Amino acid sequence: MRHRYASGYVLGALLLAAVLGGSFGEASARGRALTSGQIEVRLSVEVEKAQSVVAHVIEPGGEQRTLPLTLDGDNLYTGSITLRKADFVVVFEALGEALSTQSQPLRLTEIGLDPALLESQPGTTVTTSEVGVDDDTRQWGWAGLALAALSLALMAWWALPERQPPEVEREPEPEEAASGEI
Repeated sequence: MRHRYASGYVLGALLLAAVLGGSFGEASARGRALTSGQIEVRLSVEVEKAQSVVAHVIEPGGEQRTLPLTLDGDNLYTGSITLRKADFVVVFEALGEALSTQSQPLRLTEIGLDPALLESQPGTTVTTSEVGVDDDTRQWGWAGLALAALSLALMAWWALPERQPPEVEREPEPEEAASGEI
């Protein structure tokens, strides 16, 4: 059964790399636990034609830290940063002669950081070779999809004009006209 989904995981990894788009290629995050509250994360991203590349690491609901990345091979920029154990958001920025280009914001776990690392003990290195969705995440995804469909249905119902049958004026019957009642 696991082999049946393996091709889906590979496809998911390829689609995830394509999410960055533009001049950005594949991005990844690997990490290891340093202390009970800190991890070291190694970020890498492929970028075409950039003078320099930085990663903006944003704490959920907190501040932003900018990490300069170094060229480590053909179009591959890497860098390491020490963070508290949280699923930070990262935005890569390629700086060129005239313009800078930014990637979409992605969580570290979306580009490969194993969520287990955020709960692991110091000194352990956690890497993943498969990108996948577990059953809990899949159930929440279906629940979110159902909620979105319900929201759209309610919005459509709210936006429709009230449908009432038109009132038809009828001619009085000859008997009613003679008696003077309408």
